[in-house]
Amino acid sequence: MELFPRTLGGSGEMFLHMAFLKRRRIDFLALVVIATAVIIFFYPVITQQAWIPRGGGDLVSFLYPMYRFAARSFWNGEIPLWNPYLYAGAPFVSDNQSGLFYPVNLLLFLINPNFTYRTLQWLVLFHFWLAGVGMYVCMRGWRVVNRIRPLPALLSALTFMFSGVFIVHIGNLNLNAVMSWLPLALLCLHRAIEAATWRSQVQWAVAGGLVVSVSTLAGHGQMTFMVGMFLGLYGVYRALVGWNGRYLLMLIIVGVVGIAGATISLLPTAAQIQYTPRAGFDFAQSTNYSLPVKALIGLFTPDFYGRGIDGYWQAWSRVEYGYAGVLPWLLAGIPFFTKQRRQALFFAIAGIFFVLLALGGNSPVYALLFERLPIVPFQVPARFVVLADLCLAMLAGTGLDTLCKMKPAKQYWLWLGGTAVFLTTLAIYLPITANQLGEVRPDRLGQMQTAVYTLITFAILSWGLLAAHQRGWLSGRWLTVTAVLLLAIDVISLGRNVEIEPGNPNPGYAENEPALEFLQNDPGFHRIDIATTEWQPSLPQFHGLYSIGGVYNPLQMTNYAAYNGSLGYRGSPVYNLLGVKYIVGKKNDPPGDTSFLVSVFEEDPRVNIYLNLLALPRVLILQNAVVMPDHDAAFNAIHADDFDPAQVVILEEGEPLTQEPAPVELTVLRYDLNRSAFSVTTQQPAYLLLSDMYHPDWQATIDSESAPVLVANYALRAVYLEPGTHEVAFRFVPAGWWLGVGVTAVTWLSAMFLLFWRKEA
Repeated sequence: MELFPRTLGGSGEMFLHMAFLKRRRIDFLALVVIATAVIIFFYPVITQQAWIPRGGGDLVSFLYPMYRFAARSFWNGEIPLWNPYLYAGAPFVSDNQSGLFYPVNLLLFLINPNFTYRTLQWLVLFHFWLAGVGMYVCMRGWRVVNRIRPLPALLSALTFMFSGVFIVHIGNLNLNAVMSWLPLALLCLHRAIEAATWRSQVQWAVAGGLVVSVSTLAGHGQMTFMVGMFLGLYGVYRALVGWNGRYLLMLIIVGVVGIAGATISLLPTAAQIQYTPRAGFDFAQSTNYSLPVKALIGLFTPDFYGRGIDGYWQAWSRVEYGYAGVLPWLLAGIPFFTKQRRQALFFAIAGIFFVLLALGGNSPVYALLFERLPIVPFQVPARFVVLADLCLAMLAGTGLDTLCKMKPAKQYWLWLGGTAVFLTTLAIYLPITANQLGEVRPDRLGQMQTAVYTLITFAILSWGLLAAHQRGWLSGRWLTVTAVLLLAIDVISLGRNVEIEPGNPNPGYAENEPALEFLQNDPGFHRIDIATTEWQPSLPQFHGLYSIGGVYNPLQMTNYAAYNGSLGYRGSPVYNLLGVKYIVGKKNDPPGDTSFLVSVFEEDPRVNIYLNLLALPRVLILQNAVVMPDHDAAFNAIHADDFDPAQVVILEEGEPLTQEPAPVELTVLRYDLNRSAFSVTTQQPAYLLLSDMYHPDWQATIDSESAPVLVANYALRAVYLEPGTHEVAFRFVPAGWWLGVGVTAVTWLSAMFLLFWRKEA
């Protein structure tokens, strides 16, 4: 299964070897050029003059504490199945966004317990490089005969890696990580279909499946769905055109291996979805952040409406435009005048299709396909434009390769004439539109005019470059060199400042600050509540503190969202039940009633620490219980005026209890990520209530005998105790965890054997 197979033998072997090394040297140089482009793009970040992304985004608030927690957990010898530090406890391995078993992440987690933000930024840069390398290798390996040359392949790489979605989502690392593997997966599927022998076909398909597995483990469900969708469309297209069922079988192998190889993450995540708000996602919600029709201008000039936080000014939600340079559009039509026209037609139709999907609710295509299909619920249809950019990259690279290999032809003038008309129309329409919009937003007129002039400049340069080649003024070699340089200037100059800023995001984690040290020096079993923007919401996960909050997570549990959303005021019974001892608030601005919120630490320059005098212990032994008929009734009961969480527990099943309180003894034996244990002595029947979020995958034992875990107080968990002294233990094992571990291990071992096993001569 060679990417660049041998074509000579016998006496020509030495010359083949020399040619092979020369070709490899050229390809290696191309990878260096891609790395250089990344360095230029992110130079202020590499030299530590700036940070990404602008405003911090998910990279700072969501992924950084998540990755630090994962690294620290692995370093301590634990697999973090559960996260006890945020949201009053939540599944962790079941949240695929953690990227826990993504090989790149996992390696860094295992070797670096103090996972730094600089490391996270280098991960961002690596995946830009990977997207470019993947696209380059895809183009170079696409054909066995008459292979695409290095510079056209390099142009495809620049088109894809610096396209709009990658730039806008610099702060959404797992999204870019998943998508960066798509070109390699597409190449493997294509070569599986093109391979001459059954053995080679299967090997390429298995390799493609492993690439899909790796990308899936990076942890972005929507992007994984898009990867599968793109590969599925290409595989079905080839099967229909070639009328060959084996092609479809190759697609199935890629899909099966891809899913099986990532089952360690997919099974727990699939089981978890039903307990999150995404389970109730409807079609209307899935069209949130659709690409407006007017925003299609962004395909040709991204700054007309602005695409960064500072530059964006339109009324609709800021979404991806899919800008990938001007020159690729002019090159994309060339393959239609060659023998590659059938394949070019697929990528052209697919590209248009994905743009229509990106329009989401603004296009009937999205509704026609997704309104009635039972798919995993996603929003932000605008992201489909990244698949259109991949199609554009394929067409543009093929077009440039065609031009540099063939003499100027009359039919190309027809295409250039058509593009000249289109670009001239844009050059007339956009200034008029800018002036009209400038009457409403005069503060943005200059921005729109600059965007128009930039488009016109790159359009003239791009069109002139191709026209010069057609007139014979520019050789094929100089055409490719100039084209790559022009595109690099285009996409890098317009994209490099979108998500880069000088501000350091780390102060939000308060490292070595007095208030944090105060909290860390209190070893109690309590929680904190962050009521100020001076600290990141997920700081507790970063530093190993327990909290009732955390940054917004689309996969948070539904019961938690309902409970947390109904806490009312700080100091309410349901709030105190969560064991919130300390509240982190603004300087000299108490976050609630000062009759029970007392300032206890004011030596920090940014925040004060307040003590909640009404906080309850996180573990209670309750000897009175009321059983409600259903979940909604339990919700109403815990919000009733007479509810006293220190005296009674509200259940939805179990034994009701009404009795006078008797003395009890309680000792915390252990409280780890995935396990906890308590010693309890009670003189009469009682319930042990743990103020951690309930999840059906929690298992309990009492004196080593299995016991049911009950839903308590709507969202927490409890177990029933008979009189006596008992050891109560909890253990969290996500549904499908061990099955996922086994399937993933068997898949990877089998695949590696198949790929590297060589039949004896």
